[in-house]
Amino acid sequence: MTMKVHYRVALSTKSTTSGEGRLLDLSLEGCRIECADHLPVNTYLSLRLLLSPKEMPILVDLAAVRWTRGTACGIHFLSLQPPYTARLRTFLTSATPQKQSNIPDQS
Repeated sequence: MTMKVHYRVALSTKSTTSGEGRLLDLSLEGCRIECADHLPVNTYLSLRLLLSPKEMPILVDLAAVRWTRGTACGIHFLSLQPPYTARLRTFLTSATPQKQSNIPDQS
């Protein structure tokens, strides 16, 4: 399940360059971000997901760029520490609106 979001994300590559972007979609497996810098496919980076100004960021130790389209790119999470995985799961569960059935009642 992927959730559409609009949060800030801080990113840095192994070459120690860093930048910021907008977090657009988020799931347990990865996210879609938009940033000014072009990130080539198979670029490895670490991320700080800034989901709330009141909470510490969720740290993604290792992620990889899997696709790019213009200023947007798809990121696959490769390594998160268990406490961050738990926080991300809790965030996604609590922030996801309940799905309503579009099937009319047959009674």
